[in-house]
Amino acid sequence: MKPDILPLAELEQMEQSDKVATLQKYRAAYTIKDLSNAWGLTNPIQYYMWLKKQHIYEQLVRKADKFEPTKEWRRIKESENREEERFQTRGLPADQFRYGIDTDSTGPELAQVFRRLSEFLLNENGRFRCRIELKALPHQANSEWKEEEPGA
Repeated sequence: MKPDILPLAELEQMEQSDKVATLQKYRAAYTIKDLSNAWGLTNPIQYYMWLKKQHIYEQLVRKADKFEPTKEWRRIKESENREEERFQTRGLPADQFRYGIDTDSTGPELAQVFRRLSEFLLNENGRFRCRIELKALPHQANSEWKEEEPGA
């Protein structure tokens, strides 16, 4: 049976350890979208922002789900070094970065990347240049044939 979702005001009054335990139970039973809707949040990103304001984000969000621009920057730099055409990145201040992605992925995988970028950008001030191109790929026929059952 799913636990009843307490109002955010009640959660905010709890001790931090109780708050974390309660939210872990909620996450086991509900999606973030369900919790966001129950609390009247307009989108799931507000859930993550609330976690940060409560100082419990680090305890509840898995490390694999966090967007870390320094790792992405390192990955991009390595791939750029292998390419013939390189972007000029020397002379950029340490607080600037470039994020690029060039992959064939499923919709849910790309949605996860965009969610992480969105969470990162919510805390960033300044201006950004963004260019996105999404292109549907043709379906590839499955190269393995399933064995037919007798009488099929």
